[in-house]
Amino acid sequence: MIRLATLLVVAALASCATAPAPYTYACEDGRTVVARYAGDKAMIEIGGVHHTLTTAMSASGARYVGDGLQWWSKGFSEATLAVLPAGEEIAPPGVRCVSPGQ
Repeated sequence: MIRLATLLVVAALASCATAPAPYTYACEDGRTVVARYAGDKAMIEIGGVHHTLTTAMSASGARYVGDGLQWWSKGFSEATLAVLPAGEEIAPPGVRCVSPGQ
């Protein structure tokens, strides 16, 4: 009986795990970025293409890089999307994106 109760509790807790909440950003160039944040990762979707970016050093905000992109967020309300040239550590200025719902 105890084993069954334990299994039920474990199953209930596992069903509580959910995907990170999405944040939708409207960019000044007309693109839409949907971002989800989990730990040291940002999963962003641009035009139906998914990219997983990893935290990078920044003096301000949260900066993520990967897949030739840089996503630099300031809280959940504003971010900058830029192409990160191969071999570079920081991208040139990119396009400003804002999350109207935040």
